[in-house]
Amino acid sequence: MRDLIDSQGETGGFPGVAPLSQYGNDMTRLGWSDAGVIVPWTIWKQFGDKEIVELSWDAMEKYMSHINETRYDHNTLIGENGNYQWADWLSYEPLESCGGSAFDLNGPLPEAIEYWNYLSASYWLLDASMMRDMAIGTGRDASIYESMILNAKNYIRDKFFTLGGKFKTDILNTMQTPALFALKNGIFEGKIKDDIIFRLRENFEKHGNCLQTGFLGTSILMPTLTENGMSDIAWNLLFQRKNPSWLYSIDNGATTIWERWNSYMLDQGMGPRGMNSFNHYAYGVVCEWIWETAAGISSDPVNPGFKHIIMKPIPDKRLGSIEAVYNSVSGTIKSSWRYEGDKWIWEFSIPDGCTASVTIPGESESREYISGDYKIVR
Repeated sequence: MRDLIDSQGETGGFPGVAPLSQYGNDMTRLGWSDAGVIVPWTIWKQFGDKEIVELSWDAMEKYMSHINETRYDHNTLIGENGNYQWADWLSYEPLESCGGSAFDLNGPLPEAIEYWNYLSASYWLLDASMMRDMAIGTGRDASIYESMILNAKNYIRDKFFTLGGKFKTDILNTMQTPALFALKNGIFEGKIKDDIIFRLRENFEKHGNCLQTGFLGTSILMPTLTENGMSDIAWNLLFQRKNPSWLYSIDNGATTIWERWNSYMLDQGMGPRGMNSFNHYAYGVVCEWIWETAAGISSDPVNPGFKHIIMKPIPDKRLGSIEAVYNSVSGTIKSSWRYEGDKWIWEFSIPDGCTASVTIPGESESREYISGDYKIVR
C-alpha cells in the first residue's frame, strides 16, 4: 500500500501498477485506480487493522475528492488516463478493450466511452461506500460519504438509464457486467430491479449458462447473483465446464488461475502469446464466494476482523459436502456441511469472544449465536 501511496498522482489518481514501472503508469483508470480504496478496506474488514486505514486516509480522501469533482468522467480525465481504459478486461462481451472492439481508427467508440463512464461511476459509488464504512469504523465523520453515495446513485440513474430502467446506450442492455453493477450498487428497487434480474437471467440462458464477464464483472459476479436471488445461476456457473468457465481451464490441465478464459483451448491450442499469463489472480475471486457462500463464512464490515461473523451458507447437492476452516485474527472458524440422503447436516464453530449472525438455508431471518460448537440438521 505504501508503494501505491508513493505513486499517487498530483491530482489524486492512482496508477494501474505500483511502484511505477515500464507500463501501467497512466492514472485514474477505472477499476485499477480504485485499488487505492479497495485494498485498505479489504485489509481492515478481514483483520480489523485500523493502521492501514490511518496510513492511507489522506491519500484515499485526495483520490475521492478527485473522482467526486470530475464524476470520474473519461473525457475529463484524458490527460491522466491516456484515452484508454482496461475496463472489463478480457471479457467475452461487446466493447472489450484488449480485443479492440471498443475502438475504431479514430479512437474509442462513443458507446465505449459511455460504458467506461458507467463503470467508473459505479466504482465512484462503491468507493464512497467503503469510505463510509472506514470512516465509521475509525470514528470519523461519515456524512460526506453518505452524501456522496446518494449523489453518485442519482448521477448513475439520471445519466445512464431511461425512466423504465434500461440503459440509454442500448448495447449495454445485451451485456452481463452492466446489469451486475446496477444490482451490486442497488441502483433500483421494485419492478425495475425485477426487470433487470429477468433480463440477466435471459442473458445467461442465451449464452448456455456461461458467464461472459471479464476482470471487473467477474469480481462482483457470484456474490451479486447470490444477493439478488440468483444463487442457482451462481452454482451453475461454478459447475460449468464449457468455455468460458473455471472448470474448463481445469479440464484443460490448469493448476493455477489463468489470465484469460481461453489461455489454452484443447481445439485451438495456446491463446494470444503476446499477453497470456498462466498465473493471474483476477478470476480467482471465485474462491471468495466459495468461502463466503458455499461454506458460509464471511466477515462483517460493522465489526471487522471476524469479531462478528456472518454465517449464511447456500448449499448445492451437486457438491455433496464441504469442509472449511478459517484461521481468522479472532480465532479459528469452522463450517462443514454434507448431504446424507434427504438430510442436510451443518456443523460450525464460533471462536471464543466472537458472535455470529447465522442464517439457515431456506430461511430469511438470521439468528444470533455466541461462541461454541453447533450442529443443525435439516
